[in-house]
Amino acid sequence: MSREEETLETGPEAGLVVLVAGESGAACDATVADAERNATRRGIRVHRAAMEGERGFLGALEDVRARHPRDDIAIVAAGARLPFAWDERLRKAAYAAPGIAAAIPLCDVSPLSALVDEDSRGASPDPALIDRSVYAMGHRSYYEVPRIHRACAYLRADALDAAAASLRPGSVQQVLDQFATISRAHGRSCVIVDYLYLGFSDTASADWSASGTLEETAYLQHHPLGSLRRAVNDAIRRGLPLVSVPGLDHRPVQLHVMHFWGGGLDRWVRDFSRADTDRVNLALASYRIGESGGQRVVLYSDPAALIPIRTWDIARPIRSTAPASMEYRAILEQIVEEFEVDAIVVSSLIGHALDALTMPRKTILVCHDLYPICRAINPQFHGTCTSCTFEDLRECTRSNPLNRIFVAETDEEWQAMRSLFVDRVLEAGIEIVAPSPWVAETLARLEPRLAAARIHVVPHGMDLEAAPVVRRAPAERLRLVVLGRLSPQKGLELLRAAAKGLHTHADVTLLGCGAAGMALAAECGWEAVERYELDELPERLRALAPDAGLLASVVPETFSYTLSELWALGIPPIASALGSFRERVTDGVDGFLFEPNADALVDAVRRLQAKPELLAAAARAVAARPRGRSVADMVADYHALVPLEPRAVARFRVGIGRETALTEPYRHLNEAYLHVHDAYEKLSGAYEHSTRAYEDVRAAYEHARGELESLRAAWAAWLRELDGLNIGHRWWLAPRAQRMVTELRNKVDVPEEKEEKQ
Repeated sequence: MSREEETLETGPEAGLVVLVAGESGAACDATVADAERNATRRGIRVHRAAMEGERGFLGALEDVRARHPRDDIAIVAAGARLPFAWDERLRKAAYAAPGIAAAIPLCDVSPLSALVDEDSRGASPDPALIDRSVYAMGHRSYYEVPRIHRACAYLRADALDAAAASLRPGSVQQVLDQFATISRAHGRSCVIVDYLYLGFSDTASADWSASGTLEETAYLQHHPLGSLRRAVNDAIRRGLPLVSVPGLDHRPVQLHVMHFWGGGLDRWVRDFSRADTDRVNLALASYRIGESGGQRVVLYSDPAALIPIRTWDIARPIRSTAPASMEYRAILEQIVEEFEVDAIVVSSLIGHALDALTMPRKTILVCHDLYPICRAINPQFHGTCTSCTFEDLRECTRSNPLNRIFVAETDEEWQAMRSLFVDRVLEAGIEIVAPSPWVAETLARLEPRLAAARIHVVPHGMDLEAAPVVRRAPAERLRLVVLGRLSPQKGLELLRAAAKGLHTHADVTLLGCGAAGMALAAECGWEAVERYELDELPERLRALAPDAGLLASVVPETFSYTLSELWALGIPPIASALGSFRERVTDGVDGFLFEPNADALVDAVRRLQAKPELLAAAARAVAARPRGRSVADMVADYHALVPLEPRAVARFRVGIGRETALTEPYRHLNEAYLHVHDAYEKLSGAYEHSTRAYEDVRAAYEHARGELESLRAAWAAWLRELDGLNIGHRWWLAPRAQRMVTELRNKVDVPEEKEEKQ
């Protein structure tokens, strides 16, 4: 028995009967197997509907009801592929409110429930992958639907009792249509869920035909799941990556709070999630929308995924870290509630609010840097900082050339936020994790109040399975490689200042240096590669066969993946004597340290070129180092700090997803509004041009002016009516506003080719 099966919700002993309708055969057998294997209830009863006899399918339904009078019935067509926890997902919607009679999944069997675009169905991925994307991207909600399809319908027992006497013989679809009509007459609704999709191999013979009723026509025109359809089909076209299913399987859920600047933090979160098979790891990342724009907060169901499952644009941007934000807190509370978050790992507060430290969940703080205690991120000003009083902060803001990222707040505002950050950590008893002892010690020195916090040292792990780089015979000039994107903090100006002196002793190659590094390489005559994929690194270094790796950071590194990579591949480092470099590297044994200035760097390289035996000895020492910590080792240490037990399967709640004025329906309405306004402005401009060009044609002018005045009056009346709807607060009037936009566009009658240019 699998671990997943051991933690299934048992459910009531009696409660659900699955009636598989269709001809016996392989398709029917596969559906029966799916129904039994993927149901959360252990004691479900699966029957094959015998379609013979005068009453056909209705007779089979009546027979099942007679044998199981108190049970709900799920009618499933042969050929339906039922995904994991299908029964519990439908049951949750069927019982979400007293007035619900039946619940159905998304399925391409009918236009009302279709998800995958017709042109993608033939080549669409495994239905199970589509279902996972639907579960992750949907809002765990349900919507009233005018008809229910025969591929899969969950019927409540009490609704069947109310409708049974009025049902008449017919096909499966005809009986279900009767059931839906009778249920509505009794004040009950049928619903479709946005978190379950099933494939169906027999869509061609689904005996579905459009009814032509007002309800069905209106539903198709204003489908409540339009945004989900677009999102999933876009994901299908982009490859539909495997996504996690938080709250659906047995694994507890962990939320990583981070910014997205790339680099070590991004790598750490991705590595952690890849190695952590016992938990679902979500990632909440913050992005800027331009320097003068707003801010976007994006949720990924897996940090390795490229397609987000939620996106929010917040009206008040968070340029550094906000002491509090109502918008941000509402987003975070929704994520915690909707995705059954059990623990929060705060890896960065850049672009976030301190509300991330106040959620009612186990929270830990990982110090990938010293922010927000250090406004410059890395505490380096006239040497490595040993204190940071308010006066230190003010002087650093005025004079530190490396403190130029967060300039929007005054020193007083930053000090208040920093003090509140410490308050939040201490009040909630949040434990802090540092990747090196240097970080733990420095944090407590810069902010003495944090000496009262529990700080754990957990070094990063890394998985780099590759043979060491084979060293070439010593040459007259050293071969040095600089790994990673260059910036002022990473030694860009130090390397520029040292370039002339290095030229005498070494050939330098910049690998993965970014745009600034490429410009420096061109200036200095060095070889350079702007970027590379991580799995390419061993082969690239084998081709270069460097004598040493140069780590030229002028700020103290908290750990340094680059150092670990060099050691893993047998390459001695030449590193600035700061932070974790000074702590991790034994100078003259497994690497070499230099003071972070150009003269010291050139002197270190000159000495190693003159005494190649020093590099040879260091290379041997590096080769003899024990294998470094793996990512799995690191994850195990974090699990010990945040122990979480397996959870019940299908524990998510339905109907709690929320939309705001910034979500898709409003955006599309606003885009249409702006489109019509633009069309009006162009028409008005064309009119003004015509008056200047044809002043002598007074009659034509007066006629055109009259039409324009009428248009302006109509436009003003239209604007008053639209503004009166107050869509920002009364979002349910969005369909009416959309109809107004469509009607106005039809009246303006802008040709298609002009619309495209606009």
